[in-house]
Amino acid sequence: MSTIFTNKPAHCNMGMGIYNMIKLIIFDLGKVILDFSHLEIAGGLARYSNHPAYQDPKNIMDHMFSKGNGIATLYEEGKITSEEFFGHIKETFRLNIPFLHFKRIWNGIFTENKGIGDLIERLKKDFTLFLLSNTNKLHFEYVKQKFPVVHKFDNWILSYETGVMKPHPEIFHIALSRAGVQPEEAIFIDDIAEHVRGAQVVGIHAVEFKSVEQITRYLVTCLGRNNKD
Repeated sequence: MSTIFTNKPAHCNMGMGIYNMIKLIIFDLGKVILDFSHLEIAGGLARYSNHPAYQDPKNIMDHMFSKGNGIATLYEEGKITSEEFFGHIKETFRLNIPFLHFKRIWNGIFTENKGIGDLIERLKKDFTLFLLSNTNKLHFEYVKQKFPVVHKFDNWILSYETGVMKPHPEIFHIALSRAGVQPEEAIFIDDIAEHVRGAQVVGIHAVEFKSVEQITRYLVTCLGRNNKD
């Protein structure tokens, strides 16, 4: 097995040595597979805004991702198109950029977490692997082109395609149904505690992601693996 699998102690919240029970491991995308920052988007858009208030990236962050009218949520639920999404924020922020320029700002925020590709490759030998993400069409089309790691997964559960977002139970039921497994046969990994709790409500074993090293130790401990192939 990869040298990133270690025997360092790790807390397992679902009992030790359940290797023969688990069939499916579900990973979140953002912060788990790929790191990113919404602030990079806000900063990029602020440079092209003709609206005094939205020349401050913090105000763009508040509108799009915090205190706004839910436009980013509508987009990630697949309720509006990429063109409609761009039209809204171009008008709201008074942006003087074309759609293609906006796409470069919107998409150019991702970097792959070191070691995650190795971890996924090793897990593929023994488990079905799903990617489950609250995401949008522009982001995921870009990610598919730029990051081969996402093609190592057996299936993608994407909010803009399903019409439902984490932590709603339905998106987890969709994943279980596609895999043909019971909740207790799956592990879910996400960096947001609310999403972890949502999976646990459904009956899925779930853990909050902190780092690749931490989640590796967790899986080794819970699945009863060692550092040998």
